[in-house]
Amino acid sequence: MNASSPSFGMKRGFTLIELLVVIAIIAILIGLLLPAVQSAREAARRIQCVNNLKQMALATHNYVDANGVFPMQDRMSQFTFAGTTSWVWQDFGPFVAMTQFYEQGTIYNSLNSNQFIWGPENTTVNSAGLTVLWCPSDGHIVGFRAPQDWGAWIVPMTYSSYASSLGPLIYGYISPNLQSMQGMFAHNGDGPVGGGHSFPPVPISGVTDGTSNTFLFGEHAFGKIALAGIRPSTGQPYGDSTGLNWWTSGDYGDTSFSAMFPPNYFEKYVDSRTDHGYPKKEPRQSNWSVQACSFHPGGVNMAMADGSVRFVKDSVDSWNPRMINYIDAGDGYNGTYDLSALPAGRSYVYQSLATRNGGEVISADQY
Repeated sequence: MNASSPSFGMKRGFTLIELLVVIAIIAILIGLLLPAVQSAREAARRIQCVNNLKQMALATHNYVDANGVFPMQDRMSQFTFAGTTSWVWQDFGPFVAMTQFYEQGTIYNSLNSNQFIWGPENTTVNSAGLTVLWCPSDGHIVGFRAPQDWGAWIVPMTYSSYASSLGPLIYGYISPNLQSMQGMFAHNGDGPVGGGHSFPPVPISGVTDGTSNTFLFGEHAFGKIALAGIRPSTGQPYGDSTGLNWWTSGDYGDTSFSAMFPPNYFEKYVDSRTDHGYPKKEPRQSNWSVQACSFHPGGVNMAMADGSVRFVKDSVDSWNPRMINYIDAGDGYNGTYDLSALPAGRSYVYQSLATRNGGEVISADQY
């Protein structure tokens, strides 16, 4: 008689409950790991951003060594374009002037400074994409190029994630108060067309607050300024999505920022990109377009005038911009400021760091 022996080699699969438990454990591990990976990636991007700003600050000092002053933000020039000869207040900004000092000699040699910066003769300069001007967290800017139609010609523009410091208060190029601006940069004058007002280029001796306590450049994220996307309340774009942050431009709001508003201020006011419900406080562009802003959590990187780079938090001690009253003269460029609502004798860290000659004493542990 054949007796059947028991099988000891039977294979047993997972039950449904065991499988679900394993999947849940894997999901938990991924949930724990993913933020850490994203945080590490952002830390790497922030380090690259810091390196970009350090390169620009070093290039600026090389420029100062060669020229005796910091580069100009903008100036009046007489050009012929579209068949008409006229004085043009819009010219190239400091990032173009410094190209030979941050290893962009080819672009510098391509610049025709006798022609309008946005004319067809300078197409090569405008369309050049410079990685040193792109923050890796400002993802939209990398390789982005947009055609700008000037009627008789089209120029492809590229953009910058960084901007130069104008100081707390901004005056227009025809304002008699232009020379009183306290940042490192401003429009350098109006030529013969608006009264001869001038903001001379700043020498190193003009930074009396100390170069380690004065903003030179800061973040001005293209993705938050120019390519701001869609306004949630209306579903419409925030206006001209490619008309700001041009890297060649010296205009306010393109390659310059103001400390009028603390960093990333308009994140709290979704529709303020069109100044809706918010009084205009700048003579040129809109409030939101001159703020310092970034995609780094909690603040912005700032290059100081001594070449160091500091991270300035959104929560930095700052005045309340709503207490600043801008009185427009009616021409859009010649307004004045009423600061009487601010507490008398009170200094603010953020605005103090934006002035080169305000006389404030700021220590590094205050921001």
